[in-house]
Amino acid sequence: MASTAEGAPAPAKKTLTREEHRAILNMHMGKIRLAALGVEEARGPFDAAKEELTAAFHEARADLGKGYTRKRLAALLDDITNRLRNLLKEEEDRFHDRVDLGLPVYGTQQDLFGVGDTMPQEAKDEAFWFAEGALVGRRAGERKAPEGCPPRMDQHFLAGYDAGQAEVGRLFVEANEVKKRLAEPVADQKPVELNKPEPTVDEEKAAERKAVARAKASLAAMGAPANEVAA
Repeated sequence: MASTAEGAPAPAKKTLTREEHRAILNMHMGKIRLAALGVEEARGPFDAAKEELTAAFHEARADLGKGYTRKRLAALLDDITNRLRNLLKEEEDRFHDRVDLGLPVYGTQQDLFGVGDTMPQEAKDEAFWFAEGALVGRRAGERKAPEGCPPRMDQHFLAGYDAGQAEVGRLFVEANEVKKRLAEPVADQKPVELNKPEPTVDEEKAAERKAVARAKASLAAMGAPANEVAA
């Protein structure tokens, strides 16, 4: 006899008639079909958004250079959307640990993390919520003080948000101007091939031999000894 984990006998499984089985099957397949339709309906906008994201990555790589891989750009995206506050907190904790252990600290860390700081707490709170607002503004988040922001700090959060938005707008305009300038044709300039592979050692040696040969030919044309150029 089957039993449960506690040792009690498991309830006997009821046997369904053919009609009951058909009813249960149709009920579940109806639910599955509706859920599948919902997935299909959502897939269109999702696929379009994925294509837009891919296009944005490709455009960034074309403008910034081949060193900016999608992986690198995605890591930066993760930093600015999720981890910035955590990274700052980790750095602050690490700094205080170094102070407690008597280890040296460098640069402006003492000013950043409050060692010997005489700034009033109210001013610190204002600066903190302004910075929080600027971060949300740069990410194009909602222009609304988050839960946990003291009501007296709402204005500082919103001011920071507006500053962050303004900075993003300024950089966007500047970036468009740079792109226009880069798109202008330059005389005798070949287009940059971002995906061109690096030359091999043999190719570099061949290019060097060609350069030496051209230099020797030029010297010979001027009547100078060809051995002045090293082979």
